Amino acid sequence: MSTNQTTWTPLCVEGAFMGTDARFGDHRGYFQELFHKDKYPADVIPKDGIPQVSLSHSHRGVLRGIHCSQYAKLVTITAGAIYDVIVDLRAHSPTFRRWCAVVVSSANRRQLHVPAGCGHGFLCLEDADMLYLQSGCLDPPTEMDLDPFDPTLGVHWPTLPDVPRYIMSDKDKNAPKLLEREAFRGTIAADDATPRRRVLVIGASGQVGGALVEAFGAAAVIGTYSKVPCDGMVHFDLEAAAMDAQLADDLVMQCRPDVVCICAGRTWVDGCENEGDVPQLVNCDGPRAVARAARAAGARTVYYSTDYVFGGEHEGKIYTEDDAVGPVNVYGSTKLAGEVAVMEEDPNSLILRTTGVYGPEKQGKNFVYQLCAALGAGRDMPCATDSFGTPTYNRDLAAMTVGLVEANATGIYHCVGPETMNRHAFAVHVADTLGLDAARVTRVDSDALHAATVAKLGFAAVRGKHLGMVIHKLRAALPVSCHPRSVKDALLHWKANPRGAECKF
Repeated sequence: MSTNQTTWTPLCVEGAFMGTDARFGDHRGYFQELFHKDKYPADVIPKDGIPQVSLSHSHRGVLRGIHCSQYAKLVTITAGAIYDVIVDLRAHSPTFRRWCAVVVSSANRRQLHVPAGCGHGFLCLEDADMLYLQSGCLDPPTEMDLDPFDPTLGVHWPTLPDVPRYIMSDKDKNAPKLLEREAFRGTIAADDATPRRRVLVIGASGQVGGALVEAFGAAAVIGTYSKVPCDGMVHFDLEAAAMDAQLADDLVMQCRPDVVCICAGRTWVDGCENEGDVPQLVNCDGPRAVARAARAAGARTVYYSTDYVFGGEHEGKIYTEDDAVGPVNVYGSTKLAGEVAVMEEDPNSLILRTTGVYGPEKQGKNFVYQLCAALGAGRDMPCATDSFGTPTYNRDLAAMTVGLVEANATGIYHCVGPETMNRHAFAVHVADTLGLDAARVTRVDSDALHAATVAKLGFAAVRGKHLGMVIHKLRAALPVSCHPRSVKDALLHWKANPRGAECKF
């Protein structure tokens, strides 16, 4: 019965955290720590101590809030369960107006850290006892309340089948809206006063995810990372979610998105051949859990797939969405399984197949970065002359995504650039456009590259050689403004509008 780990994770509101407290139990009952200055992160420990501790008891169906204090709070449920909401009311915060929701109960041992200046409200799912550890004492002149149903905030409150109306105080029922408060007048433009679309981007730290944040707008996007923490993003691991679907449920509840974009995945094509079940978990089972949670919350899922779902064995073949699939490596097989899984969970999902993605990114790892670094340093870059694909500018991929989401499109779309070419031709095109030494791009065939990879790693994926994709369906669905650019125009756009890691053009 013992669960002796105390863990904390950031939420999607800047400075808000969720903790899970250690609990030690046996046949007699349990002992649980509700605060421990040596185990809690500095971000949630009040610098001046805890001058006030408060306890409230509320019945099922009671809705309290939204209340804002100028001090932080640690919220614990000692009996029962609540749907707890934190709203960022700090006008200069990067997450201003964003809210998050978490179920906190005596059973799940969770605590919430509500930052100073943020609004707090909750709905009792059961009769509940709530303990507040406060970094300041109640000071009515500095307290502020807001209408919990203010459309400018757009907080989602669940319904309870046996509670026809929420139980609220007259004060909460009559609380002013955000823009009726003097403190917030002038902080929001008139055309931004409606609820923001909320887009959850799983894998926002990658090159596709970063372009999606840019395209949808940072204020609309809640991003996740898996390995390396990123400012403003929350942690989420598709592999872990594949084994515990509650993680996907919790993420979707916290963010309550309108759209979920799954661009994270296990994308090292060669590595997938030697990683056992990991590619299946990350590329298929984890996305299935996310799509199921998204559909339950009324959100649409966008799943990014690959040209490797095709065999690529026919010379000159360029694939449409209706062509038969036939992956020849583990990566392609698991991405195809992911397509099927997501569509099984929600037939109204969007499956976007893409390939050869390049463009600005934080990590600076894609092919164009590598090519520019090599040529700029005077090194040769071997590229296959018999491996054909369709290079895709990440900003165009993001624009196509936004366009398809706004058009309420469903099903499979190829979202790639307009030109199919071999890898060597693409590299030469990049070098010529950017004024680099194209003579350093050397010719090699894909079989030689495969053999070199086997010699180096002991394994390598089989790859189809003819994996071009056409975008007739995409062009018919979207206005010209959403159509992808040529490689030359895309590279020049990138050069004129850099972002992320520096590329040595």
